[in-house]
Amino acid sequence: MVDRQLASEQWYHGLLPREDIKMMLRNNGDFLVRTTEPVAGQPRAFVLSVMFRQELEDQGHAFRCHKLDSLDSGYLFQANEVILRTPILRQNWEHSHEDVELTKKLGEGAFGEVHMGKLKLRNGRKVDVAVKLAKLEVLTKEQIKEIMHEARLMRNFDHPNVVKFYGVAAGQEPLMVLMELVNCGALDSYLQKQEQPVEKKNEMILQAAWGLEYLHSKNVLHRDIAARNCLYGDNKVKISDFGLTREGTVYQMDPHKRVPIRWLAPETLKMAIYTQKTDVFSYGIMCWEIYNNGIEPYPGMTVAEVNQNVGPIHFHRYLSHINISPVIFR
Repeated sequence: MVDRQLASEQWYHGLLPREDIKMMLRNNGDFLVRTTEPVAGQPRAFVLSVMFRQELEDQGHAFRCHKLDSLDSGYLFQANEVILRTPILRQNWEHSHEDVELTKKLGEGAFGEVHMGKLKLRNGRKVDVAVKLAKLEVLTKEQIKEIMHEARLMRNFDHPNVVKFYGVAAGQEPLMVLMELVNCGALDSYLQKQEQPVEKKNEMILQAAWGLEYLHSKNVLHRDIAARNCLYGDNKVKISDFGLTREGTVYQMDPHKRVPIRWLAPETLKMAIYTQKTDVFSYGIMCWEIYNNGIEPYPGMTVAEVNQNVGPIHFHRYLSHINISPVIFR
């Protein structure tokens, strides 16, 4: 448990990863305090991060981290030129746990529970949020890094067809990721519950296209476009779930990691390279999902069969036996 006095300090940033620190410490003497990921059987370590001048070949600035066993026992620095000048305060996307009220459990996510809740913003206004809870003791360092990477990407998004990101509460456990609450939930589940008119489905695919176009304009690849990764509410489709998202226009696939084979372009499966065109192909498969009421692509086939049989010429044959609206073909 983090000391309450420390947690109340605005220059304490909790489980802030190194990648965020590099963007926040800009001037000589800028500093903040954060904590490391918990290690089984070891006490939590606090880290004082300071920007200072240093003779380097590439740039004239660097930052160095110093572990603190106690905030009361004094500091031991590795370099005597370090001077603490400007505390870097929490950003507007860094929230306190006290500002989050959990009201109802919605289900389980990839890294923990998902709850409905309310977030008190700095202006005092309360908003409905979906809260992802991550218990750090059951997560690997790599999983924690993935969560914070997803949060860092989402901070840059602002579009009506992309789920809104409110921030994180990282001062203590559990780590909370805060997003807008979309009242109808996952798009595939919504489609499966009740038949929708084709006009409404047309709107859905158009809105999803706007969202994907926006993401590509921000120079990112979503890499997991599917109905299950979109939310629906207030007559709007919102792209969500950015766990596989990467910056850039080309990405080399890691052969050791699982990928959504049913939604991938045949050439991506063959060459193991993602591009924006891969996202567009996945979007096309999602359109098929929407018109077929949220059922899984390539029904009746296992993932292995899809991987083996679905090629760049014949993939449509495995989807065409499900009747979709003739409006689409006119």
